[in-house]
Amino acid sequence: MGKSLKEGEVEELKSKTDIYGIVSGYVKLKKTGRNYTGLCPFHKEKTPSFTVDTSKQLYHCFGCGEGGDVINFVEKIENMEFVEAVEFLAKKIGYTLKYNYSGFSKELSKSKDRLIELNEQAKKYFNFILFKSKKGLPSLNYLKSRGFTEDTLNEFELGYSPDSWNDFSDFARKRGYKQEELVKCGLAIESKKGAGKIYDRFRGRIMFPIQDIVGKTIGFGGRIIQQGSKTSKEKARYINTPETRLYSKGKNIYRIFQAKNKIVEKDEVLIVEGYTDVMALHQSGIKNAVASLGTALTPDQIKVLGRFTKNIVLVFDSDTAGMNASLKGIERLREYNEKLDLYYENNLNIRVSVLEEGYDPADYIFKRGREDFIKRIEDSPTIIDFTIDAIIKRYDIGDLAGKLKASDHLIRFISTLSSGIIQEECIKRVAQKLNLKESLLMEEMLKRQFDNRNKIMNKGRDKNTGRKEQGDENIVPLKRIEVEALKLIINGPGNKIDEFLDLGPDYFRFEDTRQLYLIIRNEVARAKEDNKRINFPIKITSGTVENEDVRKLYNNILFSEPHYTGQNIDLVISEIINNLKQVRISEEIEDIRKKMMEYEKNENTGVRKKDYTASEYNELYQRLIELEREKMNLKII
Repeated sequence: MGKSLKEGEVEELKSKTDIYGIVSGYVKLKKTGRNYTGLCPFHKEKTPSFTVDTSKQLYHCFGCGEGGDVINFVEKIENMEFVEAVEFLAKKIGYTLKYNYSGFSKELSKSKDRLIELNEQAKKYFNFILFKSKKGLPSLNYLKSRGFTEDTLNEFELGYSPDSWNDFSDFARKRGYKQEELVKCGLAIESKKGAGKIYDRFRGRIMFPIQDIVGKTIGFGGRIIQQGSKTSKEKARYINTPETRLYSKGKNIYRIFQAKNKIVEKDEVLIVEGYTDVMALHQSGIKNAVASLGTALTPDQIKVLGRFTKNIVLVFDSDTAGMNASLKGIERLREYNEKLDLYYENNLNIRVSVLEEGYDPADYIFKRGREDFIKRIEDSPTIIDFTIDAIIKRYDIGDLAGKLKASDHLIRFISTLSSGIIQEECIKRVAQKLNLKESLLMEEMLKRQFDNRNKIMNKGRDKNTGRKEQGDENIVPLKRIEVEALKLIINGPGNKIDEFLDLGPDYFRFEDTRQLYLIIRNEVARAKEDNKRINFPIKITSGTVENEDVRKLYNNILFSEPHYTGQNIDLVISEIINNLKQVRISEEIEDIRKKMMEYEKNENTGVRKKDYTASEYNELYQRLIELEREKMNLKII
């Protein structure tokens, strides 16, 4: 079930479109011979090199090389995909596109078109009431008292829904729209008092039209300014169109159609919480602002924004609601990151700006001014730094107990992030801010991950046995990783034992784990040399293990109950191998950084030691780059 443009429709649309008429809406064109010229809208220039050839219905810029037909121009200038550009152009010139349909697509498409038409009628109706009716005068005066000019109110196509039960519904029905269409569009609600009766959803509210990426009106936001409505006791300050075939609050963005070109030009988008915030910023000349529709930023919204910029600034009020919204925004971004490795694979730079107490963006612009607002945006931290700082502010890190609580809270936050690369970045920043070693923080985080994983694995075990692996509770966190690795080698599940044995003893920092690893590796090597089959669990003769601590460790592993399942064993093995590598590389990086800092300190004080020559410093630097790259390439599970 679907639809596609009929063959020849694109050419038919182009034949009915005057490229001069479309381009001149964006570029000031001057007649030059048989063509028209102007300043190119796609790059900065002082001398016109942009040309429109009306005989060929083509455009070309001799400066940047951009060129094509009218659809190419719309795609580029409006930042649209091909189909979006075709539909946008058809709407602009009043041409009705013809489609091929399969299944019930034709009926569904016609139904959708009717709903869009209905929303357009509603927009015009509400706008007329606000500007031309006495019913809208109080709301119009309120908006002007907030500082909004009439030009801005007209540009944003604001309206007012009368405080009555059926004014708009009656208006729409007189123009041939059915009750079920009003309900499907979200403009009316079915009454519980009688079958077949409806009443207006929006009553006594300032109306903000919401448009999709190509400029079609798909829904509304309604803001109440006077309590004590005649028609209801609604207390919600804002209500939006419910989820419909046209509108989804998690997928659409307020004013994205109008702002997208400025977003591309500035290479940055500001996301605010309220419709009036967008209006105030736009009126002050900040036109790359949009609003999420009553939700924290969602993955679908980020996908749309990502088409126009990789730089996103979340702007929040300073009150509790604003701060809560920012934390919800972080959670949404974390969910998106789980799917697409948000920060690195998509190269998104997300920052957070929380305004001073008592201000929302509209108030800030009107009272503090545009320049102060822009400065605040420029100084906004990344979302990671914002979260880390927000957590640290809750504790007195000058006190040891406060520092421990802050580090525990931060590790809990970092553990929720799916990307190992982002976890590494967070660990670095926390270590700097709390003056702690990266390796200690990494150790604590890995311990938390192992504990959580073991809880999941043990969930299906017999709850009545209450058994614990003897001695496990006394193992220090980092050593736990090495013990887990030895358990897997000795018990032999999975098919990656050679990966463990290829690591080498340097990945086992503790004396007993290192010795046991070497003993096992020698046993396996001896068996392979003799072409003997390796039986699991690997048995080690008592004479082979001389150290008592190693013997205890081996016995503890041998008699502990395996808790890995066939379904997750390869995942567990990969996780443990990567964690061993991660800790080893992190320690070497930390050691290199200390040596480099000592060299830099000696250089600054004029004291140069033989141990740190310039060539050795460069070698350390190159090794640091190699290690950082190796860490980046590790697949953290």
